[in-house]
Amino acid sequence: MKFRVQSYSELESWKPKALPHLRQNEGWNNLFWQIIQNREKERYDGWAANVFVSGETALSAIQTPSNFLLLSHGELLAVDALAKYAISQEWKLDGVSGERNLVKQFLLGANLVSMDLDTLSGREFKLFQSGTEEQTFECLDYELEQVSSLDWPRVRIWAQQFALEADPPMNLSAITQLAKKLYSSKQLYVLKDMENHPCAMAGFGRSTNCYQVINMVYVPNELRRQGIAEQLINLMVQQSQRAGYEGCLLFSDWKGEPNLYDSMGFKQLGHFVEYDLA
Repeated sequence: MKFRVQSYSELESWKPKALPHLRQNEGWNNLFWQIIQNREKERYDGWAANVFVSGETALSAIQTPSNFLLLSHGELLAVDALAKYAISQEWKLDGVSGERNLVKQFLLGANLVSMDLDTLSGREFKLFQSGTEEQTFECLDYELEQVSSLDWPRVRIWAQQFALEADPPMNLSAITQLAKKLYSSKQLYVLKDMENHPCAMAGFGRSTNCYQVINMVYVPNELRRQGIAEQLINLMVQQSQRAGYEGCLLFSDWKGEPNLYDSMGFKQLGHFVEYDLA
């Protein structure tokens, strides 16, 4: 098979061939929707690429605002073709994101790293997808509410603790700003018990046509191992489906076993990585 790489400086020229490919694995490619929306809104310069085989798109890629290369779900041979193209164009990247196997293939093929990938700085997540069947979960002990002005001071502290407890820790300022953004857009929720005490938080971040991403799932340490996180996630999925989405996507950096989302029966799509080259 012969693969052909086509690069684009204009987003509107790239989208007609990229979007049908991205929708085939919409859950896996969810980050593309946010990059596209931000780029159309803010009109910043950047490039994108599609890799074709026999006239069909086998892989899509786009430059992010932070100069990362975001790879779609696709074929390893298509990644090899893109890596060779990157060498020919002398791409200067600050990082690469996407499915773990594809990212590693690209980094090695483009001569951006040695064989010892463990020396790279970055983050790795398991990506999960909830079922698309209608959620019929009933919860009598807790209620899900949008974060109010009274809830916000506590939730702001939870967001900071969420950032600090991540492995590796996340940028404290960036996560606090994200929480504030979700709160302002009424996409940040708090789980309360029957006595109206806040027990946990979660938010809806980016979305695709069919899915919402649940992020910032946090339960205070003193309330853990009581099944609260499961109640929270079930109610968030239910809330999303009431809003017209098929299901939800969740990223987990938890390295232990078992993973909560596995135990809840969510489908594990694979491992998403972000490798920093800067």
